[in-house]
Amino acid sequence: MEQILKMEWGGEYSLDSSNLDCLLDVLPTELEFQQMLSDLDEKIKKNSSSIDQCLKDLQSEVNEICPDEILQSTTDCLQWLNNCNFSSLRPCPTNHGELMEFLRTVQSLLKDEQNQEEMILHFLLDLSSQCGVSFPCTPSGTSFELTSSLHAVEDDSTMDVKSLWDDVRLHLRRFLVSRLQSQEETATNALQQQMEFKTQCIQQLLFLYPESEVLVKYQNMQKKVVRDLIQNCILSSCGETNFDKVVHGYQSSVPTLCTMIKEDLYLLCATIDPSSSLTFVNETYLVTITEEMTVLLERLCELQFKENALHIVKANKISKKHRGTVHAVVAVTLTFSPLHCVVLHTVFLQEVGMGGKHGFPCNLLY
Repeated sequence: MEQILKMEWGGEYSLDSSNLDCLLDVLPTELEFQQMLSDLDEKIKKNSSSIDQCLKDLQSEVNEICPDEILQSTTDCLQWLNNCNFSSLRPCPTNHGELMEFLRTVQSLLKDEQNQEEMILHFLLDLSSQCGVSFPCTPSGTSFELTSSLHAVEDDSTMDVKSLWDDVRLHLRRFLVSRLQSQEETATNALQQQMEFKTQCIQQLLFLYPESEVLVKYQNMQKKVVRDLIQNCILSSCGETNFDKVVHGYQSSVPTLCTMIKEDLYLLCATIDPSSSLTFVNETYLVTITEEMTVLLERLCELQFKENALHIVKANKISKKHRGTVHAVVAVTLTFSPLHCVVLHTVFLQEVGMGGKHGFPCNLLY
């Protein structure tokens, strides 16, 4: 045995009394074993009593809801659960006439009463999740289009339900979009409260419309906010727009942009898959920022080139003997190629420090 151990362990360990004592010291004592067994018994007793209490609660609930099913003991509860076919317990389809009447009532309530949208939204969500009421489902991309054909034979009753539901959810959509936009404008709450509020609004929109349409609508909203933010930060100050002013304006907008990205990552991770979230952020923020800054830089470069050309023209008007050279210089100066924009844009990004200071790598912007 000792030879086998030496072969396996390479003679590093020996079977002397000191090693055996170390091994025995690691093992729990008899008193510790007793304590462990006692703790396990206590946990088993607690679990058993908890299960008994759950069965008693179930027994009272079943006896109250189903008078025909009188359960005398917890054993009867187990037997009832074993015989119950939960797959057959599905909500009954909503009666067409009742659904029409209900949607008409909701429609008139939205039109005639003020500030009832939030209450109606919660009520519709409860009807769908708790009572199993199904509302008309519109395929993605067709919510705002007329998809019916002139020669198609359609069920008028079905179209009536769809038209009523479309009118109701359009009203609710406007309400939710208005809340999102007002939240973007004020932004007085704490960051966590803002993120929770926006998440709730997006989830309510997802109840009303397909995911793809909600994301496109929200993305367009956020793109507009980004453009307005950059333009306000750069163009709001007095004086002529120059390169330093563009850099300073962009730097002042970066903290707000980072907060917006953080909010949307929190919101989208609770709604869609991570890869789609990153695509959304890239298209909504990084691409939009690049496009907006490119337009501003192109405009700035064009104005600068024209200004330089005018200075050259004025300077050369004094010396008429260089008239031929003046035209050549002006023609070259007014020639503005995309390469100028790329070079200046790269210099701008390096000046702002997008590659390291704020964590946005420049290669993501192209």
